[in-house]
Amino acid sequence: MIVNNYKIRPEFCRNMFFDTVVEEKETNANSNFINNEDGHSISEPNSPTLETVSGFSNCSSPLPPEPFEALFSVKFSSTVEKDGDVVKYTIKSKRHSNDNSYVVQRQYEDFEWLEHCVLTANPLPGLIVPPLPPKPAITSEMAEAKSKRQLGTHTKTLIGDQFNKDCLQLEQYLRLLLSHHLFGRDEFLEKFLTEKEPPPRAKIKRGLFTRISESLDGKKNTHKKEDWISKYSLQIKETNEAFSSIVYCQQRLCSVLGHLATALTLSRGSNENAAKVETKICSLFSEALEDARHGTQVLSYNEENTLGAYLNLYSSYIDSEKEMLLTRTNMLVEYENANKALDKAKPHKKQAAEETKLAAEKAFEDCSDIARQEIKKFHRQRISMFQESLEKFAEAELRNARDVAAMLAKSLTQIKNFEIVL
Repeated sequence: MIVNNYKIRPEFCRNMFFDTVVEEKETNANSNFINNEDGHSISEPNSPTLETVSGFSNCSSPLPPEPFEALFSVKFSSTVEKDGDVVKYTIKSKRHSNDNSYVVQRQYEDFEWLEHCVLTANPLPGLIVPPLPPKPAITSEMAEAKSKRQLGTHTKTLIGDQFNKDCLQLEQYLRLLLSHHLFGRDEFLEKFLTEKEPPPRAKIKRGLFTRISESLDGKKNTHKKEDWISKYSLQIKETNEAFSSIVYCQQRLCSVLGHLATALTLSRGSNENAAKVETKICSLFSEALEDARHGTQVLSYNEENTLGAYLNLYSSYIDSEKEMLLTRTNMLVEYENANKALDKAKPHKKQAAEETKLAAEKAFEDCSDIARQEIKKFHRQRISMFQESLEKFAEAELRNARDVAAMLAKSLTQIKNFEIVL
């Protein structure tokens, strides 16, 4: 890299990228703590905020692109068709330019093909790719494994199909693609939403790079412990697991309350007055337990689809950012090697080494420019979606608490007003 006739070695660029993204954050870190009215900060000093990720630095980078408006809006229908191991989702889309509407049916393999086509058509280093949700549990073996994971290893109850949750995850995936300034313009995505015929289905094999990056993901690199991305990735995964365990406990509680409510409705079959009174009292308690079970079921459903959906999404989404940064690091290594090769090159190989070095430098800088914009957009979106999901989570908690309290108060009144006549 040449600046004002001075040659800058690539090793000095190693931390320039992260300094650019968070330079405003580091400058204003102390003021962020002081300006709080109560004198306390609720955010981590080194974490990106809306202010720190929204502005662009003075470093050499292209101007930020204009805000991209999605070309389509999508909505999944509640109608889901299941034929054996094949689940078909109905997608309703609308083109904003001419208000044309489309209705297509797609299955999970079509989404895998869409992801493959979008990535191969936009092979630019520096992009943060939205993660495709995992394949739904559609077979009996997958449903059994999922039930044991959520309800306990000794459960004999199978969790039913959660098509609504699957639709929400796939719908969010399409919206993330549509809101991206490159993926949203992709012709494969347009055909996916508008053409009746599904794309050609073929088994997509993951590349060697994906397997290597996933294998490296679980290893603790002592040199990156202070890196914000690594810490955030670990923390959001732990938070997602802890939150999921709470939801699973609520689902197990629903199962126990359901069994207990059913047991209380069993009659001894006696015609004695005492037995009839006992049956009536047990029936009232059973209704109260059923109300509590229903309230807990609604609670777990709302938690899973509000804050739980956000945590689940970004525990995978952050891996896309880490993979992008790994690609950039590899390009930096190639740039460094090209500089070393240029220094050691013999005169008759000097020109070829210079061309290789310039190509590596351009590839690295282009990747950095794209990645800088992607990271800022990613964290703006992350914070905005977290706020939205947290608001929906709080509203659902309050609404459910009021409903359950009203139902239990009604059951308590019925039990208090019950007259025992022997």
